[in-house]
Amino acid sequence: MEAGYQIPRAALLWVLSAVTLVILPQIINLPAWLLLIALTCVVWRLLIFSGRLSYPGKLTRIVAVLFTLGVSVYQMRSLGIGLESAASLLTLGFVFKLIEMRYQRDIYVVLSLCFVMSMVAFLYSQSAVMTIYVSLCVTVIVGAMIAVNRSGQEASRKPTLRIATKIALQALPLTIVLFLLFPRIAPLWAVPVPTSGGTTGVTDEMSPGDLSQLGRSNELAFRVQFEDSPPPLHAELYWRGLVLEEFDGETWSRSRSRSSYGIASQLADFQWQWQDRITVQGEPLVYNVILEPTQQPWLYGLHLAEPETDNLFQSRNFEVFNSGLVSTRTSYDMRSFPNNQTDLILLDSARRRALQLPEQGNQRAKTFATELRAAENSEREYVYAVLAFFQQNPFFYTLNPALLSQDRVDDFLFNTQEGFCEHYASAFTFLMRAADIPARVVVGYHGAKYNRYEDFMMVYQYNAHAWSEVWLDGEGWVRVDPTGAVSPERIEQGVEAALADDPAFMEESLLAAVGLGGFNWINTLRLRLEAVEYEWNRRVVNYNEEQQFELFDELFGEIDDEKLISLLVLLAGAVVIGIGLTVIRRDGIQSRDSITQVYLKISGELARIGLPRLPGEGPLVYRDRVVSLRPDLDSAMNELTKLYVHLNYAQPRITAQTEKAYLKTMRARLRELRAALRRNDSYLSE
Repeated sequence: MEAGYQIPRAALLWVLSAVTLVILPQIINLPAWLLLIALTCVVWRLLIFSGRLSYPGKLTRIVAVLFTLGVSVYQMRSLGIGLESAASLLTLGFVFKLIEMRYQRDIYVVLSLCFVMSMVAFLYSQSAVMTIYVSLCVTVIVGAMIAVNRSGQEASRKPTLRIATKIALQALPLTIVLFLLFPRIAPLWAVPVPTSGGTTGVTDEMSPGDLSQLGRSNELAFRVQFEDSPPPLHAELYWRGLVLEEFDGETWSRSRSRSSYGIASQLADFQWQWQDRITVQGEPLVYNVILEPTQQPWLYGLHLAEPETDNLFQSRNFEVFNSGLVSTRTSYDMRSFPNNQTDLILLDSARRRALQLPEQGNQRAKTFATELRAAENSEREYVYAVLAFFQQNPFFYTLNPALLSQDRVDDFLFNTQEGFCEHYASAFTFLMRAADIPARVVVGYHGAKYNRYEDFMMVYQYNAHAWSEVWLDGEGWVRVDPTGAVSPERIEQGVEAALADDPAFMEESLLAAVGLGGFNWINTLRLRLEAVEYEWNRRVVNYNEEQQFELFDELFGEIDDEKLISLLVLLAGAVVIGIGLTVIRRDGIQSRDSITQVYLKISGELARIGLPRLPGEGPLVYRDRVVSLRPDLDSAMNELTKLYVHLNYAQPRITAQTEKAYLKTMRARLRELRAALRRNDSYLSE
């Protein structure tokens, strides 16, 4: 039956539209050569339909298979087994199938793969915009399935898109019910989502230039919403990430101990020390963080941060870690004590780590620190003296500092005197340690942009920041930010104000926020879209088992598994019945077109004078019966019936323009029939 199958032109366009739409979201993630192959296959398919090219022969198919195998090996060796390599192979096989489809079953395979490709898009992004786009893709795929199963005449009389949209909307209520009630279970597998090196956020190593790369990006890092309290002032928004204690003369890094990355059993020995190592005053700040994927285990929070979400752990330096890599958008709750003191008594092991310096290199900085410390009466006065050195000398805050020589601290302090926050934090911490004062570098983010529409804050990659923590006797660890001595507006107003004139700031953004400062309506639109996205992530993307049972308790009281299954079946059944009632109508399954509606009005008018159309009675037989009983209606009934039969059964099919003219004539004759019936009824009544 399928040997002679030829896909209709309208159906082919629908299929190609579906294929194009599901590939578009992969443009950013897939290599350019693969997109070129996809475009070639789409064009080849069109040329096959027009008869200018034939289907691929046996040799071509063998080459395609060997090429796919070669790409598989290359992708696995260069990218590893992950989402990017899997998506590339799936796309390659998908577009190759497009030029091979000869039969109707091949078209169904391609459309089924379209559904799979739509789901792949969610692995990269689960935003509200992507959800709307995938919904559009699903509607077009359904439209393609409808078009494949419709004849050319049907396609011209009923818009395929309208039917596909109706089907998609009918599925929406059941989708919502399943989303809210179906048990939230963990996936059977996890696929690591690759992210570009420049926008994954801070890492556990810091060299001069690392954080300045993040200053070129306006990618979102995380969102924060405070509960029951206003957010702190901008100058206090230090989102603490990692503590870097080891220094090799060039790079600061985090200790590689077994307890580094938050495994519960490995961190248990630090938990009991929590209360003994801190003192706090005042009420804590309680807030929720929605962190973008970083492929790293560490989280961010204000100091002193205590996690309130399960499976989060603290390290010995009061860092917070997830139980695994943050490979998807992650929501967690924290509480922080702004007024705190930590480690009033410093252990010898911690002191050694906080004083470690390479024996060789940067001798000028070491000498400078020794002499300056000898001139000050206390450690705190020495801290102020170093900050004054930064403030009183021509240091410059920039994303494009000069390259440093081998002794980087010396070169920065006494020669170039320009750099980003990591330069100042690194040099300041070095000078502290050189003066025998325990110090360490902290990396994270500083500042945030407030969204007034949903009362939350947005932290971007360009907010990446580094500062120092110094241990002072009687005070414990104290935060000191040397960048503030050079660029106070960076701390008080934000990085946007400090780098507004720096061409490298957010250079990777097509629509940098500072560049839109004069367009208030664009900023307003952007903030509103961010607010929608925030609510989407908070209520939909992060809808987990805990939130599901909270919703059940709020709506239905205490609920168990049996009640949950009954509720799911009941609501799903109600939705299915509701959808069924919109499909099955009292007047028949098929909807009546304009021609049939006019003819039914004729039958209705005649039924009023006792001449109804009998069940199964054809239009010609009905006309003869009416004329035999009412000869005065002979002319009107003959012309109306002739038009109706011609419009419905004419072969070949008349054009749409001719059909429209005939239908207009038919309606005019209906009005004449009504007028004749009124005249005759009036005459008979007299």
